Amino acid sequence: MPHEFVLEGGHDALDLLRDERDRAIEALRLIEEEGWAHYEAQGPGDTARDVTDKRANRQRQIIERMDRLIALLERAGG
Repeated sequence: MPHEFVLEGGHDALDLLRDERDRAIEALRLIEEEGWAHYEAQGPGDTARDVTDKRANRQRQIIERMDRLIALLERAGG
C-alpha cells in the first residue's frame, strides 16, 4: 500500500514541494528571460549591491533540492 504524505491541515507534502519548485522556476525565469535584477543593502546609507547572480544560483539550488525531495517521496510512496 503506498504511503500518502499528508501534513497538518490536510496539505499533501508532494503538492507543497511541487509548488515551491514551481515558484523557484518562475523566479529563475524572470531573472534569466525577463532581465529582472535584485539589489540589496545592509542598512541605511549602505550602497545597494547587485545580487542577481546570487539570487539565480539560489533558485537553482531550490529547484535541485525540490527535485530530489520529490523523487524521494515518490519512490517511498510507491
